[in-house]
Amino acid sequence: MIKLLVDGVFFQLNNTGIARVWATILTTIASSDEIKVYFLDRGNAPEISGITYISFIKYTELQCATDSIEIQKICDSYEIDIFTSSYYTTPLSTPMLMMVYDMIPELLNHDLTPRPWMEKEVTINYALRYLCISENTRYDLLALYPEIPEANVAMAYCGVDRQSFYPRNSKEIERFKKENRISKDYYVFVGSRGEAGNYKNSHLFFDALEYLSPDFDVVFVGGEQQVSESVVSKLPKGVNYIQLRLTDEELSTAYAGAIALVYPSLYEGFGMPVIEAMASGCPVITTSHGSLAEAAGNAALTLKGTCVQEMVDALKHIRDPATQRHLRKVGLEHIEIFNWEHMAEVFIAETKALFQQSSGGDTNNFLQGWKQLRLMQAEVDELK
Repeated sequence: MIKLLVDGVFFQLNNTGIARVWATILTTIASSDEIKVYFLDRGNAPEISGITYISFIKYTELQCATDSIEIQKICDSYEIDIFTSSYYTTPLSTPMLMMVYDMIPELLNHDLTPRPWMEKEVTINYALRYLCISENTRYDLLALYPEIPEANVAMAYCGVDRQSFYPRNSKEIERFKKENRISKDYYVFVGSRGEAGNYKNSHLFFDALEYLSPDFDVVFVGGEQQVSESVVSKLPKGVNYIQLRLTDEELSTAYAGAIALVYPSLYEGFGMPVIEAMASGCPVITTSHGSLAEAAGNAALTLKGTCVQEMVDALKHIRDPATQRHLRKVGLEHIEIFNWEHMAEVFIAETKALFQQSSGGDTNNFLQGWKQLRLMQAEVDELK
């Protein structure tokens, strides 16, 4: 049986979509009779049957190389065969399978000098096999790192939790609206409204609102703690906004009762809100950029994402009852291709492939050389 060590570092750092990916697929991986899962618990770890939890030090970005040394000690102690991480951490010499979510910082010219982004590059260079969450992310990874053999880069889509995201009945929707003081029809906007580089493209939605009759409200889910004055100032008179932090079940109900999810992002590694909205019976407006074309398929109104009038037309068109019925129907059909079990199966297959690849000894020289470099880096970090 292959011994797999998973670093649960992301659960310490955040509880967003990446945490959902791991919490979901680990349930299937842990039930495999071919893989024994060990889990570095740095805090907030999900409780999953069949996993051996190992209490571990908190992650600090200024001691990444020292962190690698401590990870390798665990690998050696438990005789781990394969390592993987929920974010950008590495051991010293244990073969690694890397989950790749997106290449947003690299493609959108973000400042890559902060240590977390430097550690992402370290992880990409250290890993021996990769699992990307969309074809677009796979393409971007290979374009940016042409030295990576294509055969070592797999792809598997994220899935939808069908126990949390599904169409709701009118009583559930009305209860949700009453509890959250929503009195009108409403659009849903999920996530950041002012991120670095503006790749979420939120301004396109807000700029379009002034051209609509103010017979709707806007529900913001997640994102920044406060709705900025620059956003509020663009809401037409009579249009209210409601900012909410929701559980998955509540989010599904919010989707189910909405006119549409408006998700005008210009780049996503996958686009989880799109498929979760569709699974809840919610029409979607999004763009065809990045992996969103894959997430949306032919089941959404897709825009170029650069024209306010195009957004205005979409916001009006999607209120047409026939359009709503059509998008709900095709959306529910489309999300059938997004399956967590399939993603877990691909992950297991890649783990087995890496185990066979490393068992032949072909990677020994690389791993030992890397170990020496990382040990030197740890010494430098200690001098800072």
